[in-house]
Amino acid sequence: MQDDDEIPALALYQALRARGTAASEAELCKAAGLDPDQAERGRRRLQRLGLIRFEGDVLEPVDPDTALSRTMDAYHATAAAQVRTAAGLQELTDSLLTVYRPAVAREASLVEVEYYSEPRKKARLLRELDSTVRHTSDSVHPGPVAPVEVLNASARQDEEMIRRGVRNRTLYPQSAVQISAFNRHLRELSELGVEVRLIDHAPYDMIIYDGQVACFRGDPLVPGGASLIVVVRGSALIQAQIAVFEDLWLRAVPYEPSAPSATGDTELTPQERVVIRLLAGGLSDDQIARKMGVSRRTVQRAVTKLMERLGASSRFEAGFKLAQDPDFTRSRGKTA
Repeated sequence: MQDDDEIPALALYQALRARGTAASEAELCKAAGLDPDQAERGRRRLQRLGLIRFEGDVLEPVDPDTALSRTMDAYHATAAAQVRTAAGLQELTDSLLTVYRPAVAREASLVEVEYYSEPRKKARLLRELDSTVRHTSDSVHPGPVAPVEVLNASARQDEEMIRRGVRNRTLYPQSAVQISAFNRHLRELSELGVEVRLIDHAPYDMIIYDGQVACFRGDPLVPGGASLIVVVRGSALIQAQIAVFEDLWLRAVPYEPSAPSATGDTELTPQERVVIRLLAGGLSDDQIARKMGVSRRTVQRAVTKLMERLGASSRFEAGFKLAQDPDFTRSRGKTA
């Protein structure tokens, strides 16, 4: 402690001044009557006070006034450095808060993401988005087909959008049109003025409102997994989703309400027409099954029937004939 060090320090200092000349630590220790431990503690105390200085291996005393002056000079220098540091810190803080932080905030505002999982909040969110859209509503629905009551509610909401002058475009899977109830829903949408197109495969469920807000419903890796709704706002991500939708829209085919159903042996079902297109594109049965969301056996049955109608002895020959005769589907029924 400081008080315990003061006594040996004072004895050491007095012995050093009494000699009048520089002395080694061993000589001072003996002259002051201190043991080595006391002498060490005393020397450290004198150094902190600035009352001694080393000249080579020997010690010299420093006058208390000189030590005090040096201490005050050191304090003022330290205080001045602290003032400069504080001023620099203030300047840095001002720049970070008033210049750089707002810039980052503006950059971050380009992307805003919200999550909804509670059923009532999800329903309210979708109602609000549907009721506030003013110009365009572009949607992709990969399936599976929703219950009839959900389809009816969706049709009523679409009707309200059309009445407000909203351009409504929607994409559905080709395979879904085989379901009669869903065909009626698509026919109703078409009659309301909704632009409906069919596509072989859609990557995920999405709705884009006015090119400003994108709503993703469900887990794209789990068909029909609508437990979570993700809402994205901001140009950085929306533009990419608009590009995805426009690409899908260009590759899809318009839905025709008068498209024939699979009632005659000579007519092609919507599923068979999809198989024809993919088969002509050189896809394997497994690839076609994955794109259509059906089993491999279903694809094989459809390919077998097509081979019989084409008079082909192999799958390869059937694909070749389809490539040579692109009007085959139109001769058996309208394309969907």
